[in-house]
Amino acid sequence: MEVGLVEVGMEQGNWFVALVVPEQAGLHRLTADLPAGLRRFQPGDLHLTLAFLGACGAERAQLAWRAIADQPQWAITAEAGSWRAMGRPERPSAYALTLGQGAQLAAGLIERWRPLLLEAAGQPVEHRHALPHITLARPRRRLDPEAAAATHAAMTTWMRATPVPPGSFALQEVGLYRWAEARDEQLFAIDQRRRLDLG
Repeated sequence: MEVGLVEVGMEQGNWFVALVVPEQAGLHRLTADLPAGLRRFQPGDLHLTLAFLGACGAERAQLAWRAIADQPQWAITAEAGSWRAMGRPERPSAYALTLGQGAQLAAGLIERWRPLLLEAAGQPVEHRHALPHITLARPRRRLDPEAAAATHAAMTTWMRATPVPPGSFALQEVGLYRWAEARDEQLFAIDQRRRLDLG
């Protein structure tokens, strides 16, 4: 299934390719009671990034999408692994769930597809170790250092007290994402998507 491209504002904002986290997995419900200073991701925002393309523009993003069009890939059965703060330890940029089951398969997919996607998008090849994760919340922008530190401390306590959800879910779609036009509610929009092989 493909979703039609939106013409207005497509050259603005960042693009990325990711596995779609289905709403049925229920991960968005975990963050209903976040501490102050954090923005929770909406159900449609949840994804597992395969390659961040940056502000490459619509044309380059479409080239990247076509670069993996014929690449075979089975759907991945995943389970949550652990909570993790992403970015700088003293001031994380996001809070996420890593994978337990499915982590090795997802990391292998990132390692295979990321070079193809970045090259087609005209971006430098990335050599960072693949760490499959699903971001669920981010600190709100423009927090001063004191507020940011308090938010991180509260979120650290929250993660320690919040159990990792049991059960598995299927990552069976890949999507080409861009920033949403109005980012007051949902942060991202899917321009193209396709199902992975179900085997």
